[in-house]
Amino acid sequence: MSVIIVSGHGEFSLGLLDAFEMVFGTDEKVKAVPFKKGEGIPQLQEKYQEQICLFPDEEVLFLVDVYGGTPYNAATQLIYGQMNCDVVTGVNLPMLLETAAQKDQTLVELTKVAKTIGESSAKVFSEEISKIKHTDLEDDEL
Repeated sequence: MSVIIVSGHGEFSLGLLDAFEMVFGTDEKVKAVPFKKGEGIPQLQEKYQEQICLFPDEEVLFLVDVYGGTPYNAATQLIYGQMNCDVVTGVNLPMLLETAAQKDQTLVELTKVAKTIGESSAKVFSEEISKIKHTDLEDDEL
């Protein structure tokens, strides 16, 4: 089973965890680690390490906001070379909900889930309505 650490700039991770808990409830293996103004990579890595130490024998998946940002860089530098940790960027609520629901999978499988959900969760209203209208027209022709 994996532990999920959510991080991002400012209070983003705390807000995302709050929204997650409204839908999913509290999960002791889903943690938020905010990156606050004035902090750097060492301070963030220290906070990451505190969370990792709570679950010494668990795989760890970091879900962070931006590729190349400080939360990403701090995580990748901390876990480099460790086979039981990975990082996925572009975290959003659907990604967090789905990965938390499937955290009993292996880390490799869980990263695939996170990536797939991240890629498929963005929708454009006008495109979705167009698909529905197109489907309705096809149904009328039958």
